Amino acid sequence: MSEVPLIPAALYGLRTWRVAGDARGEHLIGAYDDAPWPDGGAWLHASCERRDDHAAPAAGCLCGIHAWHPDRGSARRVLGRRFDVPGIVEAAGAIEVHEEGFRAQRGRPRALVVLPGRNARLVARLAERYRAEVVEVTGPDALLAWCRVRALGLDAPAVARLLGDGAVLAHQEERRRNRRRDALRAAGTVAVAGALLSAGLAFASGPPSPHGVFGRTGWVVRPRAPACPAATTPAATTPTPRRPASGARGAPGAPALPAHRHC
Repeated sequence: MSEVPLIPAALYGLRTWRVAGDARGEHLIGAYDDAPWPDGGAWLHASCERRDDHAAPAAGCLCGIHAWHPDRGSARRVLGRRFDVPGIVEAAGAIEVHEEGFRAQRGRPRALVVLPGRNARLVARLAERYRAEVVEVTGPDALLAWCRVRALGLDAPAVARLLGDGAVLAHQEERRRNRRRDALRAAGTVAVAGALLSAGLAFASGPPSPHGVFGRTGWVVRPRAPACPAATTPAATTPTPRRPASGARGAPGAPALPAHRHC
């Protein structure tokens, strides 16, 4: 026996669909699979794709038609999926209720939601094909108000009564533990990445040196500029006249000047 409550009556929840095309135009498919939803107000009957020894939904399995209870978190979630069509699903048959949502035996679109700036014409065509209502909202609060006025979906007190306070508290504590664990993992990942980055920078740059740089191929020696010889000033003495060599041209007694190199 399942310890999760099964609801035999119709239930409404928030979800999204993706859009595909066929010979008749656009139609809805699942948010995470390509299963087409039947149009014209017909029901989609769920089945388990993993096992064939039970009907959907089954305890301990993920089979069934999924939806969220209407609350602010789920409203933000479905409205935030920009490339999907958000809406309200009507679920019937056996429904397995959980704290955040439910899984149902069958379902069909009850209403399709359009936000400002979204493709309202596409939503209108889909709503006509699926005989669903078009809901124009400005945000999560407006969507929740629309559901609340029509008494669509289970609120938090109703879910707590169905599941029991102990089950809700246990699930909330489990979620807190998971969030702490995820935060510690994220902090550890950031610390390791920072350490690796620091080590990589230290390895790439190497110790400082005025003679070169250290790169991936090792030391790159910086070439040194050739030293310029110090300029010498001839002694302020009277040069000794030299007799020119035999056959040399020039005036007799011309002094021999030192050669200079320009740097």
